[in-house]
Amino acid sequence: MINFSSGLICLLGALAALGAAAIDMYLPSLPSIESELGGVSGSAQFTLSSFFIGLGLGQLCYGPLSDSLGRRKVLVVGLLIYCLGSLFCFFAGTMMELIAARFFQALGAAAGGVIARAMVRDVFNGKKAAQAQSFINLAFSFTPLMAPLFGGYLLIFFGWRSIFIALLLFGIICLFILILKIPETLPKEKRNTLRLVSIVLGYRTILRNSRSIGSILSGALAFSCMFTYFAASPFIYIDLFKIPDQYYGFLFGLNVLGIIGTNLINARTVIKYGPLVMLRIGVNMMCMGSVVLVGASFFDVLGIIGIIIPLFFIIGSIGFIGANAISIALEPFSELAGTTASLFGFTQMTLGAFCGFLIGFFYDGTAVPMAVIIMILAFTSLVFLTVLVANNSETED
Repeated sequence: MINFSSGLICLLGALAALGAAAIDMYLPSLPSIESELGGVSGSAQFTLSSFFIGLGLGQLCYGPLSDSLGRRKVLVVGLLIYCLGSLFCFFAGTMMELIAARFFQALGAAAGGVIARAMVRDVFNGKKAAQAQSFINLAFSFTPLMAPLFGGYLLIFFGWRSIFIALLLFGIICLFILILKIPETLPKEKRNTLRLVSIVLGYRTILRNSRSIGSILSGALAFSCMFTYFAASPFIYIDLFKIPDQYYGFLFGLNVLGIIGTNLINARTVIKYGPLVMLRIGVNMMCMGSVVLVGASFFDVLGIIGIIIPLFFIIGSIGFIGANAISIALEPFSELAGTTASLFGFTQMTLGAFCGFLIGFFYDGTAVPMAVIIMILAFTSLVFLTVLVANNSETED
């Protein structure tokens, strides 16, 4: 068995963070992009939706490919596509060109999240897998903590196009890390045959497991709350509350500190209590925070403070949800780890793209649309967790 050191886990976290970096670093620039490239109000948010769609479709393909061809080869191809997409974003001259370039960039970024988590499942089982996934999420969490701050200052000093040069450099660094440091974790004898029938049957097998699909849906809906926040927060903080561009990252980073904190707690406690208990805690925490956010948004309680405080708990709950949802989903399918991770990512990003579209469509200059969408997503996540996961619980290792 391959020995995954803490350093290697951090490297996998960096690969898993490709998509997060490409989302979070450019968030402060959305109003500026819309102003420079034109388009109707809210059109810049469609660059976020196109990225989520690209991530979703890419993840649907990379998992089965990595189950058949091995993890490293497929990851190299994904990183190369990501780097080319970042370059295309830099040269985009219209909003439609940027939307298309972001889709292409996301197709490459999708490889990181799927394959890094499948590699963990290649090596670990049960509660140890949940713990390792939590450490990857912890490493991953430092990206949204730093990326908006870095992106905000790049925007101020060099303009929004410089952000995509920084993302290109990040992709190149990840490519070198992969080639020099990360081993192949899927032996040839454990690989599946690359046939369309096999891929379809693999997805069918996963979809028929109610515990696994319930965990995927519950986790994806919870992540969609965060994606809704991604799409709405630049306009709420910068346009509504007049926060300077370069300070947006500090408010964004406050919520990421919540994710880091809950990831640390989860990594220390999941071995004792198991991933299902920790997942329940996270989803219930998100639901309670969403109720407070809706009240604060409708009645304008405490101004921006009334928005920041419940969002801290809503976004922070992801630290309890992410690692445990994917661990429960992957547990029955050691031979389909990549395919299961793909389905999780596809569901997550498709819902995220839809939420980005809803924010762009319903945004009215207030925080109310964001709050209502987040509450609906949180309570729907709780329903799937209760009906499909908790009611079909199995003994955890």
